[in-house]
Amino acid sequence: MSPDTRFDVLVAGGGSAGCVLAARLSEDGRRVGLVEAGPDYGPYAAGRWPADMLDGRSLAFSHAWATDREDRSQLRARILGGCSAHNACVLIAGAPADYDEWGHGWSHTVIEPYLRRAEQEMRVRVWRREELSPWHAALADAAGDEAILHRANVVGSVRWNTAFAYLDPARERANLTILPDTLVDGVLLEGDRAVGLATSAGELRAGTVVLAAGAYGSPGILLRSGLGGELPVGEGLADHVGVGFRFEGTEPLLADAAAYERERPLFMAQVTLASASRACEPGLWDLFTFPSLERGPEGFEVSAAVFAMKPRSRGTVRLTAADPEAPLAIEHGFLDDPRDAEVLAEGVERFRALVDGLAGVAGSERFPGRDVTAEAHIAANRRGFFHPVGTCAIGRVVDGDGRVYGVDGLAVADASAIPTIPRANTNLSTIALAERVAERIAP
Repeated sequence: MSPDTRFDVLVAGGGSAGCVLAARLSEDGRRVGLVEAGPDYGPYAAGRWPADMLDGRSLAFSHAWATDREDRSQLRARILGGCSAHNACVLIAGAPADYDEWGHGWSHTVIEPYLRRAEQEMRVRVWRREELSPWHAALADAAGDEAILHRANVVGSVRWNTAFAYLDPARERANLTILPDTLVDGVLLEGDRAVGLATSAGELRAGTVVLAAGAYGSPGILLRSGLGGELPVGEGLADHVGVGFRFEGTEPLLADAAAYERERPLFMAQVTLASASRACEPGLWDLFTFPSLERGPEGFEVSAAVFAMKPRSRGTVRLTAADPEAPLAIEHGFLDDPRDAEVLAEGVERFRALVDGLAGVAGSERFPGRDVTAEAHIAANRRGFFHPVGTCAIGRVVDGDGRVYGVDGLAVADASAIPTIPRANTNLSTIALAERVAERIAP
C-alpha cells in the first residue's frame, strides 16, 4: 500500500470540527489525513477563496450538499471549513446548565476552557452598541437586558472559518495531508476494529478513524458502514425550531440603513434577544429572536426569526440509498412534541408586542401578515436554525471521549456527538467539543 494512503489518524470531514481535529492531532508528529468532500481553496493568504464564502455579512449557500427535497433546514456546507465557512458568524455559548446535563465526563466546568480557546482561535470580536445597524440597535434598545450583542468570528468583513483559524497555521506540516474533493463512503472494518476509510479516491488506512462530517454526514457514514444495528445511529436529531418574519421597514429606517452602509459593512446578524417562556426553568432562557438586516436585490430586507431554544421534539437521519452521493433522508420531527409549539407561540406573541412598540421603525409585517395567528404561522412555516445535533450522541452512540461503542479505533467528534442541544448557536460548542476530544485521542 502506498505511503500516501497510510496514516496514524484519518479525519473524515473537514468542517468546523474536522479542521480543529486535523490541526490538533498533527501537532505531535502523528501522520494525519483530513478527508473532505468539498474543495480546498488553499490558505486565506493565497486569495483563491470565492467572494461569497469570504463575505461575513451574509449567509452563503453556493457550496451546499444536495438534499432529498426543497428543505432549507437541511442545508450544510460542502467545503473546507464546513458550516463555519457559510454561516452567520455567531459564536455564542449555551448556559452552564446545558453542558452540565451532557454527563459522561462533560460539564460546564470541563468544557469552559475549550470554549474560551475556541473563541481565541476564531478571532472572536464582540459588537459594540455604537456599531449596530439601525434595525439591530432599535431591537436591542427595546429588549434591554435581553439583548445579546454577538460574539462574531469576523476579521474586517471576512468570515473567519476554522480552515483559516486552525488549518492555515498547520498546512506546512509534513505529517498533515489534506484530501479535498474526496467523498467518504464508509469505515473499513476488520472484525470490531476500524482500520480506515473507503473513499472516492480509494481505500485509506489508519490506526484511528475520527468522523467529523457533522450531524447529518457522520451518521450517514456509520449507517453505510453497517453500524446502525445495535447503536441508535441517526436517532435523536435535534435543532432549534422557529419561524421567520419580514417587515416593510419605514422610510426613516431605510434611510438610516443606507447612511450606515455608506460608512461601514452591513452585517445581517449582530444581536440576539434571549427571553424565557412561562415553561422555562428559572434563571435561564428558552427563546431567541434573531433580527436580520441585509441588502437584497430590491433594497434592504428587514426581517427576524423567533426560535424555541430547548426543543423536546426529535428527528432522524436515514439513508435513501447506499450511494454516498445520494441525499440523506432527514426528518427533523419539528413540533412532534406539542410543548415546543406552545413555547414558540409565546415567543411569537412577545416579539410582535415588542415590534408594536417600534412601529416607526419596522413598518408593516409583510410576512406572514398580522392577520395570521402565531399558531397558524408556526404550523405552516416552521423551520430549523441550522443547528442540528445529537445523531451520534455521547452516551448513546459514543462514550465521553467520542469513542464509538463496540468498535475499537473509531471516534466521532462533531455536532452529532452533542447529546442535548445547547440553548445557543451551536458552532462554538462544536469547536470546543472537537478541541477536547482531540486531546483525548491517545497517540
